[in-house]
Amino acid sequence: MLVAAVSWLAGCSSTHPSTVDVVTEGAATPSPGNSLVRAEELYRDALGHYVLNEWGDAARLLDEARGTLRGTRFSSDAERSDAESLTRRIDHFLEIIDAPSPPEEPAQPVVRRDTAAVAVSGRVPARPTIEPVTNARVEKWLEYFQGRGRTEMSRWLSRSSKYKPMVERILAEHNLPSELFYLAMIESGFNPNAYSRAHAAGMWQFISSRARMHGLRVDWWVDERRDPEKATRAACEYLSDLHDMFGSWELALAGYNSGEGRVARARRKRPGCPDYWCLDLPRETENFVPKFMAALIIGSDPEAHGFTGCEPEPPLTYDTILVDGAFDLDVIAREAGASVETIRDLNPALRRWCTAPSSDATTLRVPVGTGNKCLAGLNAIPEEERVSWQRHRIARGETLWDIARAYGTSVHAVASTNKISNPSRIRAGDYLVIPVGAVASGGGSGYIEYIVQRGDTISSIARRHGQSTRQVLQTNGLSWHSRIYPGDRIRIPM
Repeated sequence: MLVAAVSWLAGCSSTHPSTVDVVTEGAATPSPGNSLVRAEELYRDALGHYVLNEWGDAARLLDEARGTLRGTRFSSDAERSDAESLTRRIDHFLEIIDAPSPPEEPAQPVVRRDTAAVAVSGRVPARPTIEPVTNARVEKWLEYFQGRGRTEMSRWLSRSSKYKPMVERILAEHNLPSELFYLAMIESGFNPNAYSRAHAAGMWQFISSRARMHGLRVDWWVDERRDPEKATRAACEYLSDLHDMFGSWELALAGYNSGEGRVARARRKRPGCPDYWCLDLPRETENFVPKFMAALIIGSDPEAHGFTGCEPEPPLTYDTILVDGAFDLDVIAREAGASVETIRDLNPALRRWCTAPSSDATTLRVPVGTGNKCLAGLNAIPEEERVSWQRHRIARGETLWDIARAYGTSVHAVASTNKISNPSRIRAGDYLVIPVGAVASGGGSGYIEYIVQRGDTISSIARRHGQSTRQVLQTNGLSWHSRIYPGDRIRIPM
């Protein structure tokens, strides 16, 4: 069953009428139970004690927060999910406190947020800011971006306008500095499909364990690290924790890059060091904050730093529909009157050619103005004609033909769904997603999708899939001079 549709414009309210129940963007969510609120207050207070090197008090408060959560039975899925996420953060923080010995000499005192007072009184503290710093290390990055890195920075500045309204709105909701927008710039260049050698993914470059700790789903079907909005909310939660831990945005940024444990150890080694700039940190982290400051300085006034003519991309806009069960993206694109590429671009968290088969409704983004039309079209598909999905483990000796016949589907549908270029080369023990039903057996879209890896060229990709370079270029609208980058999606004609 399909649920609802809503129009959304980054940073603005909807202007499109809807004939179905509307999910209001930014609407307040029900307050969690008193136990969850109390545990969050204890956790935040523990972070404040950590900043002052009051390790015993921090550990005591964390234990109390964990006990509060364990002693409560939560009635809703949302509360249980929030409690699990908070428990993971508490356990992670306790590991940091318990691992090393407390410092013998206290670090410089810092001011911490009085979160308990805010929670009780309802007072909202003034929104903080990050003041740009200029020194020799920052100047080096300014020179780089104005020289060898100019093309890269120009591309980031153009892309930044696509996500800026959404990111700044969420930063404001969390009462975080608007300048943190530029953290996503230096992490990924605002590319939701960015993937690093350290296996960090998405616009905010989360590794999977950290992503799950902050409530993001990362599995075979979905990788919410690539969802710009959900990942931004997770980043805000993590950055809030880091600032409460260190009392400094520069140290928080360093912790975001290298981990809070490493920054904590660096501070203990130099207890007299008053700030980030005199700590002994890994080279990447020593470059990270200066790089952020340079991006902040340039992004605040591009023209003053020689960046003129950067064509801004339009802000991200879309309609949102809620769907139950698995739907082929080809079908969704058809009902929305859009291309499959558009649907995939709007939903980068989807890892397969369909929405995830789940008991929970999937939030799906479609082009703005098409939500109700798409929803009506999907609702009109009879149940017996809808695609369903099975996960199949390949047995020794099985062929795609055997598997397709067993499930009543086509070899082409199985190969296309699983991005198999050579149907004769499958391995026992691997898993396949099998599309079952009338929609699935209709023949697919005539191509498979390949994700570009480091070192790939158009020619090597074409050769590997038995196609000519010219065919691959034409299918993807590329020229002989086009560049491709790791994480790009290339369509291979079948």
